[in-house]
Amino acid sequence: MMMLSRLTTALLVAIVLAWGSPAARAQSATAVNGALEGTISTQGGTVLLPGVLVLIRNGGGEQLAEQVSDGDGHIKIGDLPAGAYRINASLDGFESIERPVTIVPGSVVTISIDMPIASVSERVDVVASPDIATSGPLAAAETVSNVQAQWLAPGGSVQSALRLLATVIATPAGESINGGRPDQAGFQIGAASLVDPATNLPHIWLPADGVDSVAVLSNPYEPEFGRFSSGLVVVQTRRAGDRWKFAVNNTIPAFRTKRYTVADIVGIGSLKPSLELGGPIVKGRLFLEQTAQYHWDSTDVPSRPENELKTTQSYGSLTRLDANLSARHMLAVTGGFEQSDASRATLGTFTPPDASANISDHNGYVMATERTLLSGATFVESTLQVHQFSTGVHGQGTAPVELRPETTIGNFFNGQHRETSTLQWVETASKSAQWPGGLHLLKFGADVMASRYHGTSVSAPVLVERSNGSLARRLDYGGPTAQAVHSIDVALFAQDRIQPSKRWYVEYGGRLDRDGIVGQMNSSPRVGAALLLNGAATAVVRGGYGLFYGRTPSVAGAFAAFETATDSRVEADGATLIGRPTLVSHIVGDLRAARSSTWDLAYEHQLSPRWAFHISMLDRHGDHELTLSPVRDGGAQQVLLSSDGRSHYLQEEVGVHFTRGTRMDVAASYIHSLARENLNAFVNFYGSVLAPIVGSDQYAPAAADAPHRLFVRGQAMPSRRWMFVGTFDVRSGLPYSVVNDELEFVGQRNEQRFPTYVRAELGLDRRISLAHAHPWLGVRAANALNAFLPTDVQANLGSPAFGTFYNSEYRQIRFHIRFER
Repeated sequence: MMMLSRLTTALLVAIVLAWGSPAARAQSATAVNGALEGTISTQGGTVLLPGVLVLIRNGGGEQLAEQVSDGDGHIKIGDLPAGAYRINASLDGFESIERPVTIVPGSVVTISIDMPIASVSERVDVVASPDIATSGPLAAAETVSNVQAQWLAPGGSVQSALRLLATVIATPAGESINGGRPDQAGFQIGAASLVDPATNLPHIWLPADGVDSVAVLSNPYEPEFGRFSSGLVVVQTRRAGDRWKFAVNNTIPAFRTKRYTVADIVGIGSLKPSLELGGPIVKGRLFLEQTAQYHWDSTDVPSRPENELKTTQSYGSLTRLDANLSARHMLAVTGGFEQSDASRATLGTFTPPDASANISDHNGYVMATERTLLSGATFVESTLQVHQFSTGVHGQGTAPVELRPETTIGNFFNGQHRETSTLQWVETASKSAQWPGGLHLLKFGADVMASRYHGTSVSAPVLVERSNGSLARRLDYGGPTAQAVHSIDVALFAQDRIQPSKRWYVEYGGRLDRDGIVGQMNSSPRVGAALLLNGAATAVVRGGYGLFYGRTPSVAGAFAAFETATDSRVEADGATLIGRPTLVSHIVGDLRAARSSTWDLAYEHQLSPRWAFHISMLDRHGDHELTLSPVRDGGAQQVLLSSDGRSHYLQEEVGVHFTRGTRMDVAASYIHSLARENLNAFVNFYGSVLAPIVGSDQYAPAAADAPHRLFVRGQAMPSRRWMFVGTFDVRSGLPYSVVNDELEFVGQRNEQRFPTYVRAELGLDRRISLAHAHPWLGVRAANALNAFLPTDVQANLGSPAFGTFYNSEYRQIRFHIRFER
């Protein structure tokens, strides 16, 4: 609380200083030398456009003024010193226009701007600076462009881009956004939600060249966003340009070297070649963008023999067609497929090759988005998408698995096959109008999603043994089972953004959701605001509150259909039974849709064209989260699925950003946070890979709880032919729990922690000449400091090695070649 108090005080002081700063007052006191007046329209001047954001920047790129066109599309900006400027006009649904303008002393310069309707684009509204756009989200968002991602993580796609954000932490279960579990976050391409309905986890990785940007919205106030409770990932795919282009990237394999050496090559570590082909099929009317990528990864587990590897082979294709059907009618169709096969996917310190599981994912998706301008500034947008996921998990054989503190004997205990499909239709209408209270930007719509989940599961016996090999516990499962769940989720939403004054934006609205699994209706009110503290919009305060309901995963509706186990406990001699074997039945409580209530407050200040900083707070309380709990009722034993879980996340962040155009760009953030949750989250046990032991549930530090984190990323170009890139990440070690011989938890869960995490990624690129091309040839050093970064720990009290950490990635050197777009 002391940290929160100090941060609140600092935030208030910063706001007061910015509001009354001499620089802000000086800007409004600039001598009147000239003015700008004009009209913004579309359709060749036949339709006037209200609500257009107009920005004025000088030759150095510094923003000097902004204004929003009124109900008649009119703007007038005064107090502009004589000189050359650039004017930028933008409005959601239209192509942004930028043009030069020269202000003459003592005169009013008149301009007319006609904005063509934009081709359909996936929705990624990212605010990278304090500027407030009339169509973008008022809440702060983090974004990584494709260029940044390929500089810092060549060949990587969405997951690699996410790991370049300070608010995202990689955990064994996936990427955690703002302390939440991976299944609590949403994943969208435009308005289409592309998560596996069985678990709410994304299985799509997308070819690297097909991704234009990846954005994370921690607390979007717009009610159009839903079915998540801890952040939203929105991907914008690449649209073809006006000229044909062809590129092949990442053709150099990353070689796997003998451990702790640089040049002793023993094989290929990874290969991620990608292809891009795009251009106009019919000039100005029809555009094609085709990308594809192949992935080969061979991962060494440092705590195991060097010849034991887990390998992943995958390939994917992404196609996008954009059609300008008429001046008022656009259509975009995006489709793709991906296939991934991971051999020995669960190989680890205590899981040898024979006991590991293989995982296969086959995915396909297609979506069509149509945008129509009806009249004036009224749009209707329709999105129809369908996707199918097929997931298979199987072991290396059918032998019973024996779980010991130091190792695992036998084969993985469970085999599964899951088939899921989703059909989604999203219809929205938006309009801007000058009404009482100021300029209103209205948007309302409906979102219907029908999902199907069919699966099969079969489990072999699980033997829990002590270090000496004696039996401590045995689980025997029933025969094969089948699961089938069909659901329909429906949402209605409406929102209004008001601009009461030139410096004040307020957004409010609501969303009504029907959860198809639990059959519950939920309402989600949301409100947000942004206040410009000076005329140049270089100092902004943002804040808001929202209620967010997550979608209940389909596998929860099938919980009772999974195989049950008979639990036998054994004395220390390994032979004498403790009581009688007990059937562990599956019980489903009164389920409710998980939700979170979130508020945030942020202050952002563009100190100069080169320096900016921000300070922010975010607080999220979750409840009705799905958990599993072992329950004893007399002599009976049960596993209860309930909505009794809760969580809390508090984050305070301070960041600074320095840029010198293309020569240098560095961003640094320090985050202090607290993450607590009920640890027996349902998807942790019934995700793609089942977990056999359900221990006691506790409310404790979350799996992604990292109280302190400093994250720096950047690139520098001392010349046009040389570039340095890197990331530096220092954070608290993640927590873990202690267990006994029967794999029951001992004491308070997640009391122990891994060592402090310190990781540096460094790279050097050199532009070379190759025929008529000028690609970048580079080298990357993963874990450049060769720091100790263990991912496994011996947490079993029955092991002599209790408390020992294992499996730290060693420094590796990789080369790559990259062709710029």
